[in-house]
Amino acid sequence: MSGFTSLFAKSSDKYDSSISELFKNSADGPISKDQLIEKKRTIVDIPNPKKHKHTEKDVSGNEDDEEAKSSDLSEESEEQEEEEEIEEERLIKKTKKKDENDNLEAKYFEQVMRSEEQEDTAKDEDESKEEKVSDEGTPSVEKESKKTKAAQTIDFKEEELEKAERTVFVGNVPSDVITSKTTAKNFKKLFKEFGKIDSIRFRSISFGESLPRKVSFAKKSLHESRDSVNAYIVFAEKSASLTAKKLNATVFENHHLRVDHVAHPAPKDNKRTIFVGNLDFEEKEESLWTYFNDKLDNDVESVRIIRDSKTNMGKGFALVQFNDTLTVNKALMLNDKPMKVTSGNKKARKLRISRAKSNAKPSLMSPNHIENVKKAYASNKSREQQSLTDNQRTKLGRAQSVLGKADRSRVGKPKKVIIEGERATKGSKISGIKGLKSGKVKKPRIRDRSTKFKNEREAMKKEVKK
Repeated sequence: MSGFTSLFAKSSDKYDSSISELFKNSADGPISKDQLIEKKRTIVDIPNPKKHKHTEKDVSGNEDDEEAKSSDLSEESEEQEEEEEIEEERLIKKTKKKDENDNLEAKYFEQVMRSEEQEDTAKDEDESKEEKVSDEGTPSVEKESKKTKAAQTIDFKEEELEKAERTVFVGNVPSDVITSKTTAKNFKKLFKEFGKIDSIRFRSISFGESLPRKVSFAKKSLHESRDSVNAYIVFAEKSASLTAKKLNATVFENHHLRVDHVAHPAPKDNKRTIFVGNLDFEEKEESLWTYFNDKLDNDVESVRIIRDSKTNMGKGFALVQFNDTLTVNKALMLNDKPMKVTSGNKKARKLRISRAKSNAKPSLMSPNHIENVKKAYASNKSREQQSLTDNQRTKLGRAQSVLGKADRSRVGKPKKVIIEGERATKGSKISGIKGLKSGKVKKPRIRDRSTKFKNEREAMKKEVKK
């Protein structure tokens, strides 16, 4: 302790000498210590505003004393008490205001400290929820309570596009391919020379009865006036499908086949094509082949009768393409000349022949102009299609130009998992049906086609058993 006191000994004398030196240099002259005014702290005694009021007691001895004391109080004393109470209330209000103003800064800092503490505790809780150390010492992350949306993948029909690269279209195929097995084997053998065949499917079949397509195909009840169908042959390799195009205009079972590739079709030249109108609805393609080949030295390349998509019967006009442009001028000479109708005992019809014309380009003001169509397509595109890359857009455009109606309607949209369900019955609960408040099916949907299908199927089963 002796060393510590020696360091700070006589510190007060040094402090007093330094203050006196400072005051000597002032403008008004030196100031003594006595002239310095010390600021004293004033303490206000706040009296208790509430006064204790005596309650009446049910005691016989004290009641007389209280009445005597109350009678001694004069009116002057009552007025003085009221004035004192008013002054005390004023003092209390002033002191409250001063205390509130003095404590504003302290309250502000208290709120700041509380908010910081709350943030720290919230962070600690989040960290503790994210990682909980297991018994082995490895952190285990908890599953989030919020539901996350599954990632959607856009369907570009790549499998169908790859299949289209190996597919060949064959038109004017004799309908005996469906009814007889021998013609079906011969038809397959004709194309099997170019390579291995994966599948053959027949389309554009016109049926004689108004039954479901599956039933009429099983019964093989085809239309009498329609003797041809279309076929799609899928090869195992792309090279085989490209070489199979050589079979165009070959004769099979007295029918000129029209062979073309699905993904790489032959170019259509309007300069070598004529439009043939005023045809009978039941007219056959083979009759047009024979008529124009006889008149124009066998120069027909392809014949296509435009048919209805529902009935698969003709619409009354066709397109005939030749190998040379000069034969078009010869074909125009056959305009308004009759052609015999092969089906039935019908009269000959005068053909209306003209050059095949490409559609005229609309003006810039028309909404059908290519630029206006592109703008409308860009505005109507979905968000998924707007965020596509260039490679994905080429796939989408390729699919829309090559694939059929069913595939075109789904291309460019997110893939959906199709789950096959059961048929609704009376009283069964189904969720998600609009307008169904109770959730129960009152009556199942029954149509005439479904009942006919069931009856035909049962009749076919009985015939097989017999």
